[in-house]
Amino acid sequence: MLNIQMRISLLFFLLLIVMLVALPVKAEQKLSIDSQLFEAGQADRIILVTYADKHINRIPVGAADQSYRRRGNYSSSTWSKRVAAGIEEDYKIKILSQWPIKEIGEHCVVFLVSENQSVVQVINALRNDSRIDNVQTMSTFRVMASEYNDPYYRLQTNIHSMNLARIHSQATGKNVTIAIIDTGVDATHPDLEGQIRQSKDFVVQKSSDPFSDNHGTAIAGVIAAKANNSQGIVGIAPDSHVIALKACWGIKTGSLEAICNSFTLALAINAAIEMKVDILNLSLTGPHDPLLSRLIEKALQRGIFIIASQPDIEDEKSGFPAQQPGVIGVRSLSDSGIYLSPENKIIAVSAPGEDILTTLPKGTYDFVSGSSLATAHVSGLAALLLQQKHSLTKNELFDFLVKANEPTFYTLFSKDLLKNTRKIKSQADKRI
Repeated sequence: MLNIQMRISLLFFLLLIVMLVALPVKAEQKLSIDSQLFEAGQADRIILVTYADKHINRIPVGAADQSYRRRGNYSSSTWSKRVAAGIEEDYKIKILSQWPIKEIGEHCVVFLVSENQSVVQVINALRNDSRIDNVQTMSTFRVMASEYNDPYYRLQTNIHSMNLARIHSQATGKNVTIAIIDTGVDATHPDLEGQIRQSKDFVVQKSSDPFSDNHGTAIAGVIAAKANNSQGIVGIAPDSHVIALKACWGIKTGSLEAICNSFTLALAINAAIEMKVDILNLSLTGPHDPLLSRLIEKALQRGIFIIASQPDIEDEKSGFPAQQPGVIGVRSLSDSGIYLSPENKIIAVSAPGEDILTTLPKGTYDFVSGSSLATAHVSGLAALLLQQKHSLTKNELFDFLVKANEPTFYTLFSKDLLKNTRKIKSQADKRI
């Protein structure tokens, strides 16, 4: 009798162990970032190193469930951390942060090169290191907006001209998720309260002053400000699901100016992919960035529509990510002198971007101008179109967005033409 009881107890104990091992680890690990990563004076001495890590999301060999599973938002394999520590020691450079880019299976480490070392020589040496797949400098990106203060023009002419009221009788962006990668958003603003479904802060080490979130709040207002609440303005897609991913930070008090870098943007884009958003709004521009390019390509493969600001002038310090194939670039209607490279033949959608009345922190409103606002405008329109037909292809969406400045655009919704899209040669073929 005793033997039977012991056997039952042993069996129960073993079953409990198996269940505990099989349970996924849900605890979110805190991302550690050295504050030097955000110091403007150090930017030209910061580099990013990436290498493939087959251990990302994999459970230990011998566990009951041999499938892949997440190990916490910022979980890194011990192997990756040992490699990072080895590189730090071998090259006498300092680790500022590291994390696994789960969506592309790479481990990213941010290093600071000391002032007594040549950044070029360190990069060249790292590129010849067999442990490393990619090395790049840290890119800086700037949001695309400028303030315009004039109390006599407080009208949303961009909305009146497109007959948004009639469109809203058919579509308001319901069940479409838009991720805004920008500064943070003041979710307590009367016109935005309850409109931001989720927020993540990837620059938490910076100041928490809500006035540093001017730009993101302005973008959110254009997209999703409440409709019919007896105050303020109305957004293009007021019923869309907005996710605010803070990857940029203000650089001047009371201004919309803000910057981001390769690292914070990579964190945010990776999060947007994991969240399976429908639309990704990038009202910013900077130099071509290899790491971000790989993440954007992954997002496009997952069916995410990426809408980004096209700068007034294209040079080596701007144009990305709008110029990446597959991304829908946006320029302001007033930018008639924008240069289109004959080699790249970059085509962009045009949208209102001048004197746009929108939300700002602390319950305020003002007129703002720039292609950032035009980009938000297009993201909102894309949500309206996707609500009507969620299966739209990238080229079909592009073709409809091109027509958005025509006075008859609203008829696409009233006549239910979107749901009967025919397979015709797209104007966007070989353009985006």
